[in-house]
Amino acid sequence: MMKILSKIFVIAIVVLNAAVAVSFAQNYTISPNDTVKLVGMMEDVETLSIQQVNISQKTLTLKWKKISESVPEKWEASVCDNSFCNTSLVDSGMMNPVFPTEYGLLLLHITPHVNYGTAIVRYAIWDAAIPSKIDTLTYILSAIEPSGIYENRNSNTVSLFPNPANSNISIKTEYDRGFTFSITNILGEVIESGISKENYLQVLVGNYPNGEYHLCIHNGKNFLLTTKIIVQH
Repeated sequence: MMKILSKIFVIAIVVLNAAVAVSFAQNYTISPNDTVKLVGMMEDVETLSIQQVNISQKTLTLKWKKISESVPEKWEASVCDNSFCNTSLVDSGMMNPVFPTEYGLLLLHITPHVNYGTAIVRYAIWDAAIPSKIDTLTYILSAIEPSGIYENRNSNTVSLFPNPANSNISIKTEYDRGFTFSITNILGEVIESGISKENYLQVLVGNYPNGEYHLCIHNGKNFLLTTKIIVQH
């Protein structure tokens, strides 16, 4: 009888551990990764974006909270999610519901002014249903004094033409193995995203309203931002 009870007890522990593992499973995956690092230009607004792709079969409610910020004096910085763009690095927020296969968004706009330096901002993000499972997102933007070597390397990394664009825009990079991209409007909302398996891609912008957009490029290792896209019909 004791042997039978012992087996039942062991089985109960195994089942309990399995249930705990399932309850703490991650319901989303981060793209491009937990850290976005970018070199920007003085007096030019830069967009640093990290997406949270819902890989579950249920609708997610994602919450976020600022952990730390270190931004050079005179610089401007603000945070957006998939529901609202703030005018500063606010302390916390909650996204609009993220449906299966869709994604949430936590995006920073940072504009270097006057001083060269580096901004480092960290936010925590989690599924409201699993508050103990927290991811830390890190955004790093550096504005450095220009040099001929850097400028040539940067200009050859990603090219964008024509700009302003009317019906389509061509993206050419040095990444022969392809890249992922996303295009956001001035509110931080993702208008279009996708994957190119080559170093060249053409995007149709004929149905975009006139205005300013930002193109974000990720090649698997680095996160880069090209010149702003201007659409004029």
